[in-house]
Amino acid sequence: MFRAICLSLIGFGTICGVARAHHFAIDLVAESGGKGQTANAETLAAGVKAKTRAVLHVKAGARVKVKWTVTNSHAKDSFKDVLVHFFVVKEDQVGQQVVPKLGKGVIVESALTMDFRPGDKTRGELTFTIDVPGAYLLRLETIGAAIEPDAHEHYATLDLAVE
Repeated sequence: MFRAICLSLIGFGTICGVARAHHFAIDLVAESGGKGQTANAETLAAGVKAKTRAVLHVKAGARVKVKWTVTNSHAKDSFKDVLVHFFVVKEDQVGQQVVPKLGKGVIVESALTMDFRPGDKTRGELTFTIDVPGAYLLRLETIGAAIEPDAHEHYATLDLAVE
């Protein structure tokens, strides 16, 4: 009986661990005025609450440089037609949980679709300025990387507080 319970718990733990597994490693770095912040991959799945985001404080009109790397870290699986989507959009407040719609307030946006074999990676870099003070969401996400049974997307986010 004890063995059956232990095996059940191990199986449950394995299922839960798979549900949170990262198939993609994401490293996102934003820098401005000699200061920087970093974010790494999180998963987007039902019932998963987003972590508190790091905030980079920048002056209005200052150059912001963003670099990222997205890597397929899964040992065996390949992913076809994955969209790597980056954007910066105005938000109502720093730390806002709801991702703003991209219909307005988009400062910069970039997208790349590619196939990822195990170990494949892509890198990107953008430099931009924001002239209007406020809160901005900086987000890098995968679209189309969700596979069964642990269907989820990956993303990394930072907030920009433009003063």
